[in-house]
Parts: sequence; C-alpha cells; structure tokens
Amino acid sequence: MKRIALGFVLLLAACATPPLCDGRLGEVMAEIAERETALARGYRVVPAQEGKTLVRWCGSPELLCTDHVQQPRSAQRVAVDADAERAALALLRTEEARLRAQGQVCS
Repeated sequence: MKRIALGFVLLLAACATPPLCDGRLGEVMAEIAERETALARGYRVVPAQEGKTLVRWCGSPELLCTDHVQQPRSAQRVAVDADAERAALALLRTEEARLRAQGQVCS
C-alpha cells in the first residue's frame, strides 16, 4: 500500500510544472526539489560514467596518441541519509524564506 501511495505522489510531482525562478532562488528551489525527490525515494541516482581516455603508442612524429573510449556503465542508485537530507532541506527552506523576504519571486 505504501508503494502505491508513494508512486501516486511521485506521479503527481512529475506532472507539476515547476515555477520559473532566476538567480539564487532558482538554484535553491531546484536543490529543494532534488532533495525532496531523493528523500521520498530513499536513494539518489548517480549519473553513468561518460568515458575515459586511453593512451597508446602511435609512432613518429607523435610518440603517444589519445583515444576517447566510451565505457558503457549504467547509472547507480546511492542510498541517502534521511536525517542529513532533512537537515539540508531545513537549511534550504530557511534560505528560500530569506530570499523571498528580500523580494525575489518566481513567475
């Protein structure tokens, strides 16, 4: 039952249009949304490794050549520390309130 409720909440969150914010307020709002999502899921997705550079002998006139090689590697799920996420969210919400009190708004 919890999974169904969580899935419904995530579906509604995905359908919501985020407000357009500029400057620091936009950064704070994006960070809040990312941390809330990670907290709700219990994990954060770390992007896949994009590739690496290989060095090889290539001869004269250059002795070494470099080749960019793609390393197929899927994204990884990393568990989040719920207490640390809640503490970070509290700080971000405090900063959001301060920025809004200074007159910054989202359209």
